[in-house]
Parts: sequence; C-alpha cells; structure tokens
Amino acid sequence: MAFGQTKDMEIEFVNRTDLTLIVPSEGHRVKNPGGLEGWNNMTIGGSITNLRPGQSRSVRQTLNIKAVDDAEFEIHYSATSGRDFTQIFRGVDIRDKHAVLRLTHD
Repeated sequence: MAFGQTKDMEIEFVNRTDLTLIVPSEGHRVKNPGGLEGWNNMTIGGSITNLRPGQSRSVRQTLNIKAVDDAEFEIHYSATSGRDFTQIFRGVDIRDKHAVLRLTHD
C-alpha cells in the first residue's frame, strides 16, 4: 500500500443546511473503498465554528490514503442548537488534492 499521496490537500466544507454548524478538527474518518486498511482516523487542519447556512470554509489537510477518484469520508459535526450529525461521502475525487463536502442533515 502506498500512503501519503494526498498530503497537503484542501477540503472545502459547504453548509447546505438551515443550521449554523460546528465541525471539530477531530473525530472524522477517511478511506479508499476496497482498500485493505479500511477506515483511517482523520483530523482536519482546524475546527470550523459558526459556519452559517450557505457559507463554505476550507481547511488544509494531510490524508493517509491514495489520491483516487472514489475516496470516502465520514464527517461528524454539530449545530449550535445542540444537535449532532454524521455524514458519509462516497465517490469523492481527490486526485487534484481538493475535495468539496456538502454538509446536509438528510
């Protein structure tokens, strides 16, 4: 297995909810589908607080997976109202070292 090919990439979080969100730096996971290593713990480059509906924020990130067109992310976030959410993104193309994750609560 080759690791580290996605170092220093950018993840853009887009708030597609009607809530103001908080994305902590820790507690997320990422993987290459079908990879023997399965899910890896992921810490983003910094916590995101008070992400208002429609806003987006980018963070720099070092990932421990291959740069592929079908990466998977498990993102945990909460709303300022006290509700917690988990969202899994499948088929994310990170070959250009950039990922856009649209947070929803559906």
